[in-house]
Amino acid sequence: MKLEPQFNPLPQINSEVSKRDKTLEKVAAAQQLSMEDSASRLLASMLQSDMSGMSEGLANATSGIAMMQITDGTLSSLSDQTQTLNDLSVRYNNAALNDSQKQALQSEFSRTVSSMQQSIDSTSFNGKALFGSNPSFSLGNSTISASIPNLSPSSLSIDNQDGIQKYSDSLAQARSDIGSTTNGLISASNNLFGQISATSAAKSQMADTDIAKAISDFQESNAKLTIAQIAIVHQNDTLRQTIGRLLG
Repeated sequence: MKLEPQFNPLPQINSEVSKRDKTLEKVAAAQQLSMEDSASRLLASMLQSDMSGMSEGLANATSGIAMMQITDGTLSSLSDQTQTLNDLSVRYNNAALNDSQKQALQSEFSRTVSSMQQSIDSTSFNGKALFGSNPSFSLGNSTISASIPNLSPSSLSIDNQDGIQKYSDSLAQARSDIGSTTNGLISASNNLFGQISATSAAKSQMADTDIAKAISDFQESNAKLTIAQIAIVHQNDTLRQTIGRLLG
């Protein structure tokens, strides 16, 4: 009597055992990662804290740059107006001029000085006057400070060219200092931006392991293995019955 070929579940059993073992390894690894998760969360929290501090520093640096640019804009205008004062002074100190002409030059000089003083008084950032202040910018791990002199032109006189020149030199020095501070803030902001980007990338790479999926995979493999084992038991029982009938 010819026996019909029987389904052999052994390859499936071997396959499912292998899958189950690998899934168990994943679950074990996930559990290990879960044990370390508190440390991971602590690290993530530290990274977030670092980013927050650096972000505040970057915001301060950005505000500082804006503050310095506003100041420099006023200094540039003051420099131009100081040149006007100097020109008026040169014209005023001309023996050929009469009193009326000198009075006209004096009036223009006074109006220019008044305009300059008004510019200084109105130059502010976030409601705070800039001239005569010493702002300090916290950048997290460092601080950049600036000194903005008052530079009031009220003491300038049309018949004192030396005084006007000294005032012009003070403006030039102030612009140089402001420029240096601005460059320092720009460099600091670029460094902070790079650090924030790097820290953010490091934090984004920290992802939780999907333990639930690993357990689901294990359950699926285990169920398939159980079915295969039942099949081979049933096949062996059938085979025994067939042999029993043959041996009759």
